[in-house]
Amino acid sequence: MKTNYLFPNYLKKSSGIILLLSFFALILIPIINENGRTLKLEINVFAIFFNEGLTVKSIGWTKEDILQEIIGIILILSGLMFAFSKEKTEDEMISKIRVESLVWAMYVNYAVLIFCILFIYGLSFLSVMIYNMITLLFSFIIRFHWMIYRNNKIYNYDE
Repeated sequence: MKTNYLFPNYLKKSSGIILLLSFFALILIPIINENGRTLKLEINVFAIFFNEGLTVKSIGWTKEDILQEIIGIILILSGLMFAFSKEKTEDEMISKIRVESLVWAMYVNYAVLIFCILFIYGLSFLSVMIYNMITLLFSFIIRFHWMIYRNNKIYNYDE
């Protein structure tokens, strides 16, 4: 089966390592910053909307900490490369598992979204929505690799 939309297999291991490191960094940086230490990367950035004191301004330059944004972008890109890299043996069964896992991940993502809309309010909702952006990617990765593992286990028992 022709899969032009997938990344080459050799990117899988390195992108997986970067994915795990960026995931832990995204979780640990707010914890470190709350405990008195500060990990920041403040630079002047161009923003469409930003806060300056208590006022909201639009379109201009502002000094912001962009460390979490950089780590978030690295997380998303490495996650996409890990999730959509070819397997060593890319056949029709793997393609079927890939599509089913993507559909399943969409269901999980929107179930989480509906739950959040119903039960979380205020600024907490915004925080949850930021994390919900990666729910689809992580749900797909977990389901896809679990199904491959299960399929290989069943296949090995049949031999």
